[in-house]
Amino acid sequence: MELVFHDVICSLGSSLDLVGVTEVHHGKRVALMAASMAKALGWDEQTELDMLYAGMLHDCGVSNTEEHTHLVSELEWIDTQTHCVRGHRYLSDCPVFEKYAPWILHHHTHWSELKKLDLAEHDKLAANLIFLVDRVDFLQAKYVNFNRRDSDILLKKHHIVEEIQAFRGTFFAPILVDVFFEMSKRESFWLAMDASYIDSSVRAYAPLSARNFASFPMLLSIALLFSKVIDAKSHYTKEHSKYVAVLSRFLAKKMGFSREDQQHIELAGMLHDLGKLRVPDYILDKHAPLNESERACMLRHSFDTMQVLKIVFPHTKIAEWAGYHHENLIGTGYPFHLSASELDLGARIIAVADVFQALVQNRPYRNSLNLPEIKLIMNDMVSEGKLDEDVVMVLEQFHEECYYLAQSPVPVD
Repeated sequence: MELVFHDVICSLGSSLDLVGVTEVHHGKRVALMAASMAKALGWDEQTELDMLYAGMLHDCGVSNTEEHTHLVSELEWIDTQTHCVRGHRYLSDCPVFEKYAPWILHHHTHWSELKKLDLAEHDKLAANLIFLVDRVDFLQAKYVNFNRRDSDILLKKHHIVEEIQAFRGTFFAPILVDVFFEMSKRESFWLAMDASYIDSSVRAYAPLSARNFASFPMLLSIALLFSKVIDAKSHYTKEHSKYVAVLSRFLAKKMGFSREDQQHIELAGMLHDLGKLRVPDYILDKHAPLNESERACMLRHSFDTMQVLKIVFPHTKIAEWAGYHHENLIGTGYPFHLSASELDLGARIIAVADVFQALVQNRPYRNSLNLPEIKLIMNDMVSEGKLDEDVVMVLEQFHEECYYLAQSPVPVD
């Protein structure tokens, strides 16, 4: 599959900003500052691009809104390193991004401690650069209301610069503070992060990234990384995305899909709940029925998923298959209210896999169900026109294998 790697990383990386719910673009602002400072430091173009991508991904260890609140409201807090360690683990398992792992592990480590560690000097500076610009963005949130157009960073930037300079040599490497001081004099440094321009500011780096053929193993490793972030939002959905992905591919294979389409449906299954990063944790973990406001929030998650994946995987059905997983055959699903004629087999397979796996898992409002209970529920949904009968029949034909894959996924050829 030929893709623009820049689009893949920036679009999926942007989804991490959804965790903020109301205060977004933190990752993009950190990425822009990191890349522009890398250039000012005289680092080469590839390193400049690496700093952009590492900035986009630096908070991949954060998926719940409570952790994100600490990030944007406190300079330091108890358990600061928890999300760093988690992010390091995620990136270490993804070959495309493993070189960023040590930077993310130490992106809240004070320079006074970091400089003593057994790391390459460049890794120390890269990690500390992310720490510095991350805290600059915390201070922006402190001094500027991002939701108010009349707020002017140019009037407040001196407060940010003064606070960063106070940590020169302790939190931050002197050379980085000095370069930041010089960069801060440029109005463009701050204005590029304005919400009206930030997407175009990030897009300006695209020419540095070549259009390359992305192998399926590479894409799957990236999708798996983001599925971990998604499923970590709630302990009730641990590995849900991975189970849905493997189960969807198994069903697609049994129903005669080509190898390429099997791969695409696995990617769609892995990322189908990407939009849930925008849903507050308390809604996902609620033990009672959702109220009207909470339900409205939940109703948008598959729409958000589809919008991101349309950019990441153009000219494929991956975005549709993922975005339609809450549609049904009678037009009462969401968010598009599609009819049976508008839902192809791929979308129907993911819908069945999603329901089946959810019934297998423990959820806040009920325990895991056994196969006879699941069969009754899914047959009722078929009778109501909510699930595709042919897909459910294949699932029942291989019910033992499917029940296993819904809990202990293994690779499918």
